[in-house]
Amino acid sequence: MCGIVGYTGSQSAKPILISGLKRLEYRGYDSAGIAVLKDGKIEVIKQVGSVSALDSAALAFDQPDIITGIAHTRWATHGEPNDVNAHPHCGCGETILACKLKVVLVHNGTIENFESLRQAVIERGHVITSETDSEILAHLIAEAYDGDPLRTLRTALGQVQGTYGLAVLFEGIDDQIFFARNGAPLVLGISDQGNFIASDAIAFREFTDRMVNIQDGCVGWVSKDHHHVVDMNDVPLASVIESVPFSLEAADRGRHDHFMKKEIGEQPLTLANALQGRLLPNGKVKLGGLDLNADILRTIESHGFVGAGTSLNAGMIAKILFQEIAEVHADWENASELANQRWPKFRDNTAFWAISQSGETQDLIEAIKTILRQEVQCFGIVNKVGSVIARMVGKGVYIHAGLEIGVASTKAFTNQVITLTLIALYLRQIRGLERASWVDRIIFDLHKLPELVGQILAREEQIIAAAEKYAGYPNFLYLGRGLNYPVALEGALKLKEIAYVNAIGYSTGEMKHGPIALIDGGFPTMVIAPKQDNFYARIVTNINQIRSRHGRIIAVATDGDEGICNCVNDVIWIPPVDYFLSPILAVVPLQLFAYHIARIRGLDPDQPRNLAKSVTVH
Repeated sequence: MCGIVGYTGSQSAKPILISGLKRLEYRGYDSAGIAVLKDGKIEVIKQVGSVSALDSAALAFDQPDIITGIAHTRWATHGEPNDVNAHPHCGCGETILACKLKVVLVHNGTIENFESLRQAVIERGHVITSETDSEILAHLIAEAYDGDPLRTLRTALGQVQGTYGLAVLFEGIDDQIFFARNGAPLVLGISDQGNFIASDAIAFREFTDRMVNIQDGCVGWVSKDHHHVVDMNDVPLASVIESVPFSLEAADRGRHDHFMKKEIGEQPLTLANALQGRLLPNGKVKLGGLDLNADILRTIESHGFVGAGTSLNAGMIAKILFQEIAEVHADWENASELANQRWPKFRDNTAFWAISQSGETQDLIEAIKTILRQEVQCFGIVNKVGSVIARMVGKGVYIHAGLEIGVASTKAFTNQVITLTLIALYLRQIRGLERASWVDRIIFDLHKLPELVGQILAREEQIIAAAEKYAGYPNFLYLGRGLNYPVALEGALKLKEIAYVNAIGYSTGEMKHGPIALIDGGFPTMVIAPKQDNFYARIVTNINQIRSRHGRIIAVATDGDEGICNCVNDVIWIPPVDYFLSPILAVVPLQLFAYHIARIRGLDPDQPRNLAKSVTVH
């Protein structure tokens, strides 16, 4: 969850580190800190609050001879956000005789045996100043120092259970930053003006387009001109320099006030990218990431989808797509729950599809481990090329949504759904099922989707008007049926995430089994009711049940459905599309609705409280 950046080179380190932290604030923004090497000594400034505030507080580090440093922006796990718990953390120094030198580090991840390690180092005389698990690592490293920093890291980390991405400075070693990785993302940046270490390449993309992915179980160092990587047995590893897979422009907001708004507006382009080269002129689907496994997929009898948050909602939609389009059994699993099951029971001949935007969601990583222990096939539906999950599963389909920085996922969700739709069609195709007329309708409308989403974006004023009307309500109910029930969950999730509204999502049919008790004039309902929905008549019945309880209703409805105007208070219109594709159109106005309510309420949609983009903790 936290953001790490380190730099050592020929330029002043502090402006480079602050620039990197600002780009990493999507990973956490509770507090921030910076540590530099100055005349062989480590100096640290850290505080609660924004990176901009840290920039002002660390003016003393704006010196051309300070060319090595590490920095961190935090999403709190152990201990509340405050100056003491902020990173970087120091390991002892001169206060404990057992420690050979001062160590400072920044950490992303979670130490599972933190409590026992904490007690042990306290008993050995260490003075612990924070509530964090990260500080314990600094003390372990300082205590283990034997003159060889890499051997020291291996010795200290051998005691640790959990995940970590570390950048470490040793006092007296002026021109090197040391690092270690296990389960948390870490990447090197390579440039002619110096080298970088970061939790995401976005931190250094402004300065270089060359990077090296660090694998789990590795330690190493970067200097101005070189880098070195070994495994935990001190075996040197070859590093492959790759191109950063996104442009600098993709990492900027451009003319938009927020990344979320920019990314909602990019959906016509990203949907087109997801279709490009995959939907052939003859109506067939080609998925290169699956072709090598076509013989296996052809015989799979049951499919499972596993994800968290927005990705789980996409998996719930995929269950229906696979059942009705590919005519195979399908179900979904909550990643955090599946991760807790040591030996779950799956149907015979099952394959799983792990869905993640970041490719580093820790709950999903643990769920995948559970799946692989059962010797079950697992494919990835991932956005980030070369990410942890992409490498874990080794096969699957990229969604091609491009860089997504907004904490509330938008374009990644629609690209997940369109990719899963293509996979369902692909499975139908390789299983030799008939090319029915309704399949042709889906394929025909798939080609139109980018244009149709563009039409919705062009109607933003009607969504702004609805947001202005309903921005003051503290509660909201979202309803949908079939494929659009997960869309209701996703719409409610967006309103919770960025506008802090108590929004709950339900199946329209389930509403009368309890939630209808909440309905009154102060508890509005958003109903997803496209005309093409197989359950349209039932949805209208449910709308009337709410209306009779004096509930205020907004409908997401199909152009030309004048009848729905007679039973709701407000309508947000979307173009007609095949039922199987309706979730992609229906969710876009819900994204905009949440965005504008947050904006009207004076909130920052890009930095919702208590949240971060990449959830790399349990």
